[in-house]
Parts: sequence; C-alpha cells; structure tokens
Amino acid sequence: MIRAPLSLALLAACAADVPPVPGPEPAAPPVRPPAAPAVTPRELPEGWDRVAPLLFEDALESVLRAGAGPWSEAALADLEQGLRGQGGVAVRAAVLLAHSPDPTATEALIARLEERAVAPARGLDAGDLVAAAALAGRGLESGVPQRLEALAVGGEPHPDLEVRVECARSALAGGRDGVVPWLVKVLRALTPAEADDPPDWERVETLAWAKSRAAEALSRRAGVPCTFRPDASWADQMAQASDLETLLEELLSRE
Repeated sequence: MIRAPLSLALLAACAADVPPVPGPEPAAPPVRPPAAPAVTPRELPEGWDRVAPLLFEDALESVLRAGAGPWSEAALADLEQGLRGQGGVAVRAAVLLAHSPDPTATEALIARLEERAVAPARGLDAGDLVAAAALAGRGLESGVPQRLEALAVGGEPHPDLEVRVECARSALAGGRDGVVPWLVKVLRALTPAEADDPPDWERVETLAWAKSRAAEALSRRAGVPCTFRPDASWADQMAQASDLETLLEELLSRE
C-alpha cells in the first residue's frame, strides 16, 4: 500500500526533470520585395516640333538625361502624329521615339511603317527612314523583325524603295535572313544582271543610297568589309553582288 504512492512520486519527479518536446517552429513571415519606384511618364520638350535644329538637339539631350521612362499618353499621341507629318517634324518624332526603349515607342515606329505611306517628294521619307533604322535589334520578343521582313519582302512590301531597304536592313539585324536575296537584287538593279534578277519595285533612276545601304548590311552579315561602290562600273557592281551572294549562301548553309 505504501509502494504505489512512492512509485507515483518518483515518476512525477523524473517527469519534472525531462525537458518538454519542442513543437514546430512558427512559420517565418514572407519576405516582401521592395516596391519598385514609381516611373514618371516623360513629357515632350516644349516646342520640340518647331524650335531651331540646335535647340532641338539641346532638348533631346535633356530628354536623355531625364531617364528611360515611357512617354505619357499625350506625348506618345503627339509623336505618332508627328511621324505622319513627313519632313523635319517626322524626323524629330522618329528620333525621340528611337531614344526611348519602351515597347510603346517601338510599336509606334513599326506601326507607322506598316501604314506604307508614300512620300510626296524625294527627301520627305526621311522620318520613315529614321523609324526603320531605329528598329534594328528592337522588339525581338514582340515579332518586330518579322514585321520588318514583311515590309521588305512580303506580299505587300513598303512602296518606298529606300524605306523598304532600311526595313530589310533592320530585319536582317534582327535575324531575318530571308531578306538577303532581295538585298542582292537591289545591288544588281540598273546593271545588265537585272535581266536575270528583275526588280520588283517601281523603277527609279537614283539608287546610290539604296545600294550603299544594302551592300553595308550584306557585308556586315557576311563578316567582310564593305567594298561595294554604287558608282563603279556595271561589271564591278555585278561581281561584288555575286561575291556577297556566294559568301552568304555558304555562311547560311553552315548555320
């Protein structure tokens, strides 16, 4: 009768010396990343479309110093309208959009080219030329190079030959090698070789600029110096075109 209470007392004493079994650790609160700083949309410099050229350059520098945020909706609408103005205003709008890496700027440039506008006079396509050149290497994730390729060699190419060449250059810079044969065709234009590789554009008599730009792009893709001269003899132009064509055919067959 005495042992039972004594045993219970010993057990109670032993239990008192045993530390409690720890329970599960409370879950740590989730670590929240710091909030991204708010980006203030950019506004256009005052008088960007009418100030003197040197003052526009100063305004452009101020835009670049301000950072790479997107344009405000109002500013983007003004730039899109400026692109359609052709002439100097279109060039300024294209330059401002070219210096903005924002996807909305890229879309504004390619959308303008897809309007396939014809300049009323030589030289008034300068804004579209700047727009096409600005798209080299841009919009890879949104299919801009493919859209440029369509403007160069698709079923409805851009009607302005020089703009079309610039679209082809930027498409090539974006990895669209399908424009290579057409750029070679440009080099052969206005030579006897065009009989076997006839132009698919409305005939023009001044091709020096288009040929130079085409040759530069092809030479860069082939990894060789550009030695093509649009004022060289027919024989020289045809030989240069054939050499570039052969180099690129071999290069592309290995890739």
